[in-house]
Amino acid sequence: MPHGAYTCPLTPSPGYGEQSMSKKNESIEWVAVEELVHGTNARTVKPTKERINEYARSIALYGILVPLIADKRDGQYHLEAGYTRIAALEQLRKDKALTALAQLNGVDLERVPVRIYHGDEKGRLMLPIIENNFHDVMNEVDVATQVRALMDAGEDVKTLEEFFGRNRFTLLLSVLALPAEVQELVKSDRIKASTAVKFAKEIPEPARLLKALNKAADKAEELYRSGKRKNKRITEGILKGKQTPMKVVNDVAAHFKQNKVQGADLLLNFLHGLQSGMDTSTLLEALMNGETITAPPVKKRGRKRKEEKK
Repeated sequence: MPHGAYTCPLTPSPGYGEQSMSKKNESIEWVAVEELVHGTNARTVKPTKERINEYARSIALYGILVPLIADKRDGQYHLEAGYTRIAALEQLRKDKALTALAQLNGVDLERVPVRIYHGDEKGRLMLPIIENNFHDVMNEVDVATQVRALMDAGEDVKTLEEFFGRNRFTLLLSVLALPAEVQELVKSDRIKASTAVKFAKEIPEPARLLKALNKAADKAEELYRSGKRKNKRITEGILKGKQTPMKVVNDVAAHFKQNKVQGADLLLNFLHGLQSGMDTSTLLEALMNGETITAPPVKKRGRKRKEEKK
């Protein structure tokens, strides 16, 4: 990789902030890692160890191909985007094998390519959203918080609505109005932002809303531990106690079978037929002939793993 600072004109990405970011030529400089000032990262979603390790191996082989973004103020480089790349580089430097591989490939481990941002404050606040939001590594609370900072900086609401789309922008504004405790549930991926906003409208009192959501969170946790759910996220079904028709069928059939309710044989056969997916005529014929319909085998939950391509 080349050494020393250099500048080059960059073609701005189309879309938001194109005018403010293209009036001046952008520049890329090679900056010592120690010179980067780590400010507040706009995203609270932390990269996993696996993701950082993958980045570290990639850097050891090819270096940092996509420059970090920094705002140069008072002679200092304030990092705006690239926190995962920096974390991966730090991990690489701790690993002797990866360090040796990087040195073999001529990768500079002391300096990193940094795109120097020359735009205005509104464009700077938009950088984390452009960098992270569309890679699904920012939750709705992070994005909404950044949107609020943009509006406080004087960004036109119509511009933001055009960028996000009316429905998404309306959702983000609603997220800002959620109680802090509910926002934390969204940030921790315990509930979707849209679900939280929906129930905040149905239960406008913060205390009642939090009580309902915490109760649902405990239920989701319990179902997750028992293997009946694949994630801990609160859903409308858990919150309202809704059940699918087949869930009702399965529960009633299990109750009859366990408790041996008198005179329930016909109904149990009928429920077993529903569980098996029998059509009307086949099910009626079996019931009229007094046949015993056995329960189908219990299906294992979860997605099947895709077979590796040979």
